[in-house]
Amino acid sequence: MRTWVQNHEDKTLLQFDQPLNEYLANDALRDFFLNTQHPIQQLLKNRFIACHLGRRARVVYFAPISGDPLLAPTEQRIYNLARRMDSERMDVPFRSVYPNKQTEAGDTAEISTYPIESEEIRYNSGNHFISRPANTNVFDENSKRCTAKSEGNLLVLFKRGFLEDRLHDVKMLTTQMHEAGETQPQFFVIYSRHSLVEGHFGTSLVIMDPANPDFPQRIMVCDTLLKELPQHPRWWNHFIAEYSNVFGDAIAEIVEDLSHPLQKVNIKGDAPYRHDWDCPYYATSMADALAGLVKNNPELLLNGTIDEIHDAMKAIMQDYYQPDHEIKTRSAIQQVNRLKRWKSGREVIKDLVVEVSRKSSYEL
Repeated sequence: MRTWVQNHEDKTLLQFDQPLNEYLANDALRDFFLNTQHPIQQLLKNRFIACHLGRRARVVYFAPISGDPLLAPTEQRIYNLARRMDSERMDVPFRSVYPNKQTEAGDTAEISTYPIESEEIRYNSGNHFISRPANTNVFDENSKRCTAKSEGNLLVLFKRGFLEDRLHDVKMLTTQMHEAGETQPQFFVIYSRHSLVEGHFGTSLVIMDPANPDFPQRIMVCDTLLKELPQHPRWWNHFIAEYSNVFGDAIAEIVEDLSHPLQKVNIKGDAPYRHDWDCPYYATSMADALAGLVKNNPELLLNGTIDEIHDAMKAIMQDYYQPDHEIKTRSAIQQVNRLKRWKSGREVIKDLVVEVSRKSSYEL
């Protein structure tokens, strides 16, 4: 920062009469972000900064109760100031707070400084790393990994939009396969939000006979919220509605519940850091498991019982299940998700570093 200030004195608009050291401590980074094109990329050109922001979780200290990573003030400012930018690609997942929870300099504001009437802002999951909602960078990361598994008669549909959109894709693709002479069963693993009305993430497996693109051979849907088995998840009616919109009301008779009750239901009164907003990771894990079964045991998916398939998924979902197929403890699941959240941030940093390197090579 000191070097940037020395080389860009005409852009130190927030210095006013502050001594240099005071300005560096208070406002220099904000001036840098305001007056630099692609400021994050510029910072990442420095190898030491890139290595630090992209470090592994094992060298990060997480507070034992809240799960918040202990970050230096300048590092936190980088994430917060990046959050203010127009491009969400610059928003390192989970490491920043909303702009209305930041000081002008980019620090995270103390809750005690919020307006007295701001109870809803005070009591908010977004105040904590472990319970902040995922952004589109997390979706893109998971989509890239899952869709890479598509091959043969396995198609992983991991796109923005809603379940009904993907089901129309299934009908269209199956029709095209039939016209091309395909006769083998096709397995569609769908990761999507349920609907415009209910934005919760879930996963489906739709098995199609190409000769009959208008009605699936078998459907299994996976929700993530905690429930008492074998009760249906609370979003069951949304699953049924979206399938009925595409395949007709009779489809309700063959939709099977393959849910994995991993996600804690948020209860008003819980500490915000105990809120569970990790459905993107749970749903991705279920999509991975279903894709794995399509590749390794398609016969089970065609003819096995729902309990057999459920147990087979548990054996694959080792992040969330113990070897005896029991769900891990809540604290163990939180630890898994904490590491996944940090890794998602690393993936964004790594992608930006690659982009910076590519641009630098091109400029040479």
